[in-house]
Amino acid sequence: MRYTETMESTESDDKIAQQRPEQYSDAAQERSKRRWPKVVGLIVLLLVVATGVYAGLLVSNVAKISTNPLDLSGLTTDVTGRTNILILGIGDPGHAGQQLSDTMMVVSLDTKTKRVAQISIPRDLRVAIPDHGTAKVNAANALGGAKLAEQTVSNTLNIPINYYVETNFTGLRSLVDAVGGIDVTVKQRLVDTEYPCDDDQYKVCGLDIEPGLQHMDGVRALQYARCRKGTCGNDFGRASRQQEVINLVRQKATSWQTLLNPGKLAALTGALRQSLTTDMGTVQMLQLAYDWQQAQANSPIQLVLSTQSGNYLKGALGSSDLLPIDGTFDAIQNRVHNIFSVAPQSSDVPE
Repeated sequence: MRYTETMESTESDDKIAQQRPEQYSDAAQERSKRRWPKVVGLIVLLLVVATGVYAGLLVSNVAKISTNPLDLSGLTTDVTGRTNILILGIGDPGHAGQQLSDTMMVVSLDTKTKRVAQISIPRDLRVAIPDHGTAKVNAANALGGAKLAEQTVSNTLNIPINYYVETNFTGLRSLVDAVGGIDVTVKQRLVDTEYPCDDDQYKVCGLDIEPGLQHMDGVRALQYARCRKGTCGNDFGRASRQQEVINLVRQKATSWQTLLNPGKLAALTGALRQSLTTDMGTVQMLQLAYDWQQAQANSPIQLVLSTQSGNYLKGALGSSDLLPIDGTFDAIQNRVHNIFSVAPQSSDVPE
């Protein structure tokens, strides 16, 4: 009986479809219209959930590099809207003088005009280290960690240091690889016959980098940024190339090609998590990344404190120490304070 009723119902539907094709077609289209919003809604929901999970993982990775991950406030600035971040570069674990910060750079961000300045401080600059007398500036981190380094640099340049970022050789190498390498225009051939081997710092392998445009992976970029003997231009030439590499990595790390690429973004945050520490909160790091990306339209202002003619330092007799030319830090402090309002000079960055 049920089978007969089903057959009759099917035959009835067929007859209706044959007798009223337009009405039947309209009904099918109506059912299709009602179905598609549900399908689209489900797809959107899945995308939202997936995006939320992925964003959560990224934020989790970023939070792991911070000593203040729960700080949800924005970037701290001075009255002019300027944020100063001290970048400390130290050796890998087991490296000779590991805690000496042989790279010291202040990244100053004008959050109002979206301009960035990079100020390199040579490791041999003799300064007053609070509670430790005078010593080379790179000793501050070894004597009291990043906070003492912050205080020392703040006193030396007479500007507030709002945050610090500390990384090692492996960190720079990993960051370059995470963004897919960087394109560097090498101005002149760099030959350092005393450059250590990549896998053993106590052995000499030498280094030879030809001039011209080169695509560098993490290993090559570290060599380029680290060499300082031979034709590499001592600590001042090294500081200049470090600024260049950091700026190139920053450009790629904050580009939409990286931010919208899940693979690259995951690799980038993973590299940050493994070899970088900072006292910036998660929100502050994200704001810095955004503001720095906005600043890409303006070339960074570069200043390397050096002994080059027209710069601010001189060598001390009988030692490797560096001192201010006039015996005080007044001229240096004035230059740093006005770095966004005074035109750059040719002596600011050594050749």
